[in-house]
Amino acid sequence: MNLINVLKIGAAAAALIFAYWIGVQNGRDSEELRSARAQISALNAALEEHKARQANDAVSLADLRVAESRARDELNRMRQQLASIERMSKTNADQERNRCLRLAIRGRELLDRANGAIKFCEQNHK
Repeated sequence: MNLINVLKIGAAAAALIFAYWIGVQNGRDSEELRSARAQISALNAALEEHKARQANDAVSLADLRVAESRARDELNRMRQQLASIERMSKTNADQERNRCLRLAIRGRELLDRANGAIKFCEQNHK
């Protein structure tokens, strides 16, 4: 064997080893790319789920605000009626009844707040 043949065989072996090394690197890169794509699609799905949940929460919160506003209007109406009744009350029995009506209004107000919070929790924490 002469020197040129040895060099040819050495160059061919080096080229073969280099090609093998490039193939291994490409395989690793493609596996990492597949893994990254899978993670990206999982994150996109989670993001869409959270966006949908956020939209649902916004609608629920708007409904809750409307219900709270209605309840507040009703309580204001009841307070005005009570103030009118108190102005007309003369006896102790009338004043006692008015005190009971004030407590009933306060109880209704607390119940409405609790119901609103319960509805919100039921809708958003299933």
